[in-house]
Amino acid sequence: MDGPALSGWERRLLEEIESDLRQDTRLDRKLSTMGAKRSSRVLGALRSAGRRISAGVVLTTLVMTAICLSIGVRTPTTAVLIALGVVWTASVAAAVATAELLRRRRRGASGPEPVDPDRDERRERRPWDRPEA
Repeated sequence: MDGPALSGWERRLLEEIESDLRQDTRLDRKLSTMGAKRSSRVLGALRSAGRRISAGVVLTTLVMTAICLSIGVRTPTTAVLIALGVVWTASVAAAVATAELLRRRRRGASGPEPVDPDRDERRERRPWDRPEA
């Protein structure tokens, strides 16, 4: 540490503050794990794709893939494989379009609401957020 050492009173005050902060287990957990893991680009891309793609689209894709693969394995002719590719693409495109239409309709019905930071119940109130009276 650069500069003069702390006096005895300053050390006791610092120890009291540290012990008070250690009693807050949630804060202690956040501070002890801060910066411990780095988010990879792949995980970030998967999270953002998960926010954009609905479960219905994923389920439709999986079901249509299973159906088309089972038919394609039994009769692997060129015409059947092309037809299956067209059917699979059309069904997935229809699922994506339906999900997007429902998402837009849901947003349009509720409309954007103005956000008041003092009335947001989900946000945790911290002592420094409240002005001293």
